Order: sequence, then structure tokens, then C-alpha cells
Amino acid sequence: MVIVFAHRGAESIAPENTEAAFRTAVEHGARAIELDVQLTKDEVPVVVHDYKLKRYNKDAKLAVNQYTFDELQAIDVGKYFNAEFAGAKIPSLQKILQSMPEDILLNIEVKNSPVPHAGIEKQVADLANQYYNLENIIVSSFDHTALLRIAECNPDIKLGFLMHYPMINAGKYVNMTGLNAVSVHPNKKITDAAFIEECHKYNLKVYPYTVKTQKEADRLIEIGADGFFTSLETLYEIN
Repeated sequence: MVIVFAHRGAESIAPENTEAAFRTAVEHGARAIELDVQLTKDEVPVVVHDYKLKRYNKDAKLAVNQYTFDELQAIDVGKYFNAEFAGAKIPSLQKILQSMPEDILLNIEVKNSPVPHAGIEKQVADLANQYYNLENIIVSSFDHTALLRIAECNPDIKLGFLMHYPMINAGKYVNMTGLNAVSVHPNKKITDAAFIEECHKYNLKVYPYTVKTQKEADRLIEIGADGFFTSLETLYEIN
């Protein structure tokens, strides 16, 4: 079965990482959704990708961790996308976990760049355990030490290793960490049949990012990918 993750929700037809994006993804048939998490100034885990908010609202001059959660709620992150979404807010991770159907596979990406969010791993692990079905959660990050800290908080949480640049024996590397890794999430540009085969040797699923065309999806499935992250809602129900 091919697993297709709606990247940041239905980001092509709704403002990314908002409640509207996740709701729209489900309405369009997504069975798996990816979202990003950072901490606010008062250490509330919130769902947002960019470190600074100016792409979503030109009047928001600061970084996510320079606002309190209440201050973030005064920032409109929907109107930039379309007037239809005016008033959309950056949601808390807790709210999304409480509102999503528990049969949806959620990939929670811990954003620890360009600055690390101290303590975010414990908060993510605790919220996931309290408000969702852990069987349907994967926590991923480019910061592999963050994945180690997730494991230290809760070794039952499934982990996904994000990779942007080519690696020698990626599957072997992930396996040697000894963590509860279930998948590798490589940049689609570094994903070829050899990469996938090597990861499969260690029983790791391979979910490349971020697919934007049917042609890209077809290539990845043909060479053995187990699924992919996509910004294109028409690919959610691919078989």
C-alpha cells in the first residue's frame, strides 16, 4: 500500500499548517498528513513551518519563538493565501491532535533549525501520547539528535529520519542508531532505486519529499518507494 502524506495539509488549496489545510486534506481523501512543530516564546508547541512569519503576514516581523502563544493568535496567517481564509490562525499542536480523526497517520516534523527549541521533544512526546493514537504517529526531523531525545522521552514513538543530502548507506546508519525508526524521508532528488533497496534491507520504509507532479509520483513508485509527501491533492488516493 502506498502511503501519501498531505504536506503541511492541503497546502495547494488552503493555507499550509492551518486547521483549514488539515480539514481540507481529509475532505479530499488524505489518509496521512504531515505537519511542522515549533515552540513559542512561552513554550507552547505550535504548528507552523517557517521560523519567521513574514511569508504568511508581512506585518509579522519576528520569529515564532519571539511571540507568546496569545500574541500569535492575533496574527492572520490565512489572508496571504486567499481572502477566503482571512482570520486563520497558527494552531497549537494540542488542538490539532484533538481535532484530527485518529485513523489519520500523522507525521509530526520537529523543526530545530535555524535555532533549536529546547524541550520541544518532551512536549511533542507527551502531547502525542495524551491526545492521539501513537500507532498512527511518526515523529520526524532533520535534527537526528532530536529523534534521540524523542526516544528518551518515549521509546514507543515511531521515528522518521529526514535527509536532504546524499548519504552513504543511509539505511545502515539509521539502523545503527538503535532507535524505533520506521522510515527514511529523503529529498526526492537523492532518491533512486539503490537508496530505496538499501533502506529496505533494514526494514525501513522510504517516503520521499515533496512530490508536485504525477510524473514524479510515478517515478518514485516505480523504483520502489513506499509512499511520498505531496503538495498536490489529486495524488492523495494514489494506489
